[in-house]
Amino acid sequence: MIRKNISVDEILTQFNNRSKLSSLISKYVQLSPRGNSFVGKCPFHNEKTPSFNVNDDKGLFYCFGCKVGGNAITFISKYKNLSFSESIKFLADMLGIEISYENKEQLKKKNNKLFVYKLINDFFKKSLEKNKNALNYANLRIKNKQLISDFEIGFCPDDNELINFLKSEGLSIEEIQETDLLIKNRKNQFFGRFKDRLIFPIFSFSNKVVGFGGREINENSRIKYINSQESQIFKKSELLFGFKQNSEVIRKEKKIILVEGYMDVISLAQSEIRFAVASLGTTLSKTQIQKMWNYSDTPLICFDGDDAGRKSSKNIALKCLEFLVPGKSFKFIKLPEGFDPDTFLKKYSKKKFFELMQSSYNLSDLVWQIILESIDKPTPENIALLDQKIKLLSSKISNRIVSDEYFKFFIKKKNDYLWNLNLKKKKTVHTTEKVQELINEKLVLVFLIFEIELTRHFNEEVSEAILGNKDLNSFKDALFKRNIIEKKKIDLDYLVNNTEYSKQILAEIESLNKTHLKGLNIEEKRVLLRHILDNLKIPILKKEAAVIKKKILEAEDDEKQSAQVNKYNEILKEIKIIQNKELE
Repeated sequence: MIRKNISVDEILTQFNNRSKLSSLISKYVQLSPRGNSFVGKCPFHNEKTPSFNVNDDKGLFYCFGCKVGGNAITFISKYKNLSFSESIKFLADMLGIEISYENKEQLKKKNNKLFVYKLINDFFKKSLEKNKNALNYANLRIKNKQLISDFEIGFCPDDNELINFLKSEGLSIEEIQETDLLIKNRKNQFFGRFKDRLIFPIFSFSNKVVGFGGREINENSRIKYINSQESQIFKKSELLFGFKQNSEVIRKEKKIILVEGYMDVISLAQSEIRFAVASLGTTLSKTQIQKMWNYSDTPLICFDGDDAGRKSSKNIALKCLEFLVPGKSFKFIKLPEGFDPDTFLKKYSKKKFFELMQSSYNLSDLVWQIILESIDKPTPENIALLDQKIKLLSSKISNRIVSDEYFKFFIKKKNDYLWNLNLKKKKTVHTTEKVQELINEKLVLVFLIFEIELTRHFNEEVSEAILGNKDLNSFKDALFKRNIIEKKKIDLDYLVNNTEYSKQILAEIESLNKTHLKGLNIEEKRVLLRHILDNLKIPILKKEAAVIKKKILEAEDDEKQSAQVNKYNEILKEIKIIQNKELE
C-alpha cells in the first residue's frame, strides 16, 4: 500500500481560492475592518483592547498581544484543539474543499515540473530579446514596454534551440517530453508546441508558472492561440490569467473584469485599467467564481461583441446562479458588434470603456432576457413555459434567500412584460386609426417623393391642397418647393439621413408606397392621385359650407339670404359628387 502525503501548500491554496480567512475566523471571533485587515479580541488570551489581526491578502492571522499567528489550519488546530490531520478534515468538511492526496513520487514530479517551468520561462524571456522579428511584433502590439516585463512575455524559438537548452539544464529526453513543450505528429516525430510563438506565462494563485499560452506571430498557422494542455499542475478551471500582475490594484479598488484572452488583459492594462483577468476560455468554474468574489462583490464580465461572446456570457450567467449568495453577483458589459476589449480601446477611449462599465447589465436582467428568448410568441402555452423557466432557474440557486428574491424578481418581470404587451396592443390600435385618418395626406407626400413627374400634372391642385395636419402640410409645402418648383429631386434616403423629419412618418411613407402604389401602372396612379386630391377637398368644402350656413341664418335681407342658399347648395352638390365618385 502506498503511503499518502498531503501537500499543505495545496490545501491552503485551495482554501484561499474558495474562501477568505476572515470569513472562517469571524465564525468564532467578532472582527471589524481596519484598512486592508480585520481586527478583534484575541480568542487565545484575555484582552480589553483588540490586538488580533487577520489579513485576507496574505491568508494569515497574528495577535500582537500573545504573539500567536498562522494560517487557516493553524487557527482551527489551536481554537478547536485538533491535530494537524483533524484540522485538515475539519476544513474539508466545513468548506467542501476537495483535498488532493499525492504519493511522494507524484509530489516530487510536480515540484520538479514547477522548477523546470520557471527555468523555461526565463529562457523564453531571453529568447524574445534575441529575436528581432518577435520583439518587433511584441512592441507593435504592446506600446507600453513595461507591460512586456510585467507580464513576463517571451518567445519560443525553434525546437533544436529549446531542446539544447533543456539538455544543458540536465533534463533527459524523457523529462523533456514530460514538459508538454513537444508534441508528437502522425509520423511519431516530436515538434515544438509553441514554436515561433509569442509566449505568455500563466501563473497559479501561488504565483508559480504552471503553463504557457502561445500567440502566432507569422500568420502561418490556422490556430492563433495555443495553451498548455491540462496536467497535474495546469488546470484551467483553477487559473485566472493576469491576476498575479493586477492583484494589487484589484485588492485596492475591489474591482475585477473578466475578459476572454491575454491580449484583452494587456490592452486594458495599456489603458491603465489594471483590474482585468482572463479565464483562458469562455466558461467559469466554481473556483474562479469564488476567487473573484473574494476581491469584488460584483465582478464584471466583458466578452467579445459577437455571437460567440454573447452566447458565452449567457452560459456564464446561468452557470453562476448556483453559487449566488446575498451580496454577491456579476454584471455584464455589452461591447458593440464586432468589437473585443482590445479593438474597442484602440478605436475609442478609456472614458468610453468606463461608460460601458457604468451601463453594464445586472445578472438578473440578463437571466430574464434568456428566459424571455426561450419563447416565440406570448401564447398561453408559452406563458406557461415562462412560468416553468422561472421556477427552474430560481431553484438552481442554492441559497434559499437569494432564490426566493430571484423568483419574485422574475414574476414581476413577467407581469410587467404582459402588461406592456397589452399596452402595446392598445397603442397599435390607436396608431392604426390615426394612420387611417391621415392616409390621404400621407399619400400626397408619397407622390411628391416617389412620383415627381406625375405630380407635376397636378401642380395647382397639389399646391392649393391643405392637409389637415399642420406638420404634414408644412412637409408637403417643403417637398413641393424642392421637388416640383426647384426640381431638386429630394428622395427618401436624403430625407432620412439629412433632415429632422420624424423617422416614423418617413417609415410610414415608405410603407404606403409599397402597399398603395407598387404594382399600379401610370394611368392607375394618375386616377389615384386625382381621387386623393378630390377627397382632400371635402374637409375644406364642409368647413366652407358651415360658414355659409351661419350667414344664411344671420341674413336679414331675403335677396342676400337666397344668394347664400344657392352657394350652400352648390357646395353640398360638389361634396356629394366627390363622395359618390368611383375610381375610373
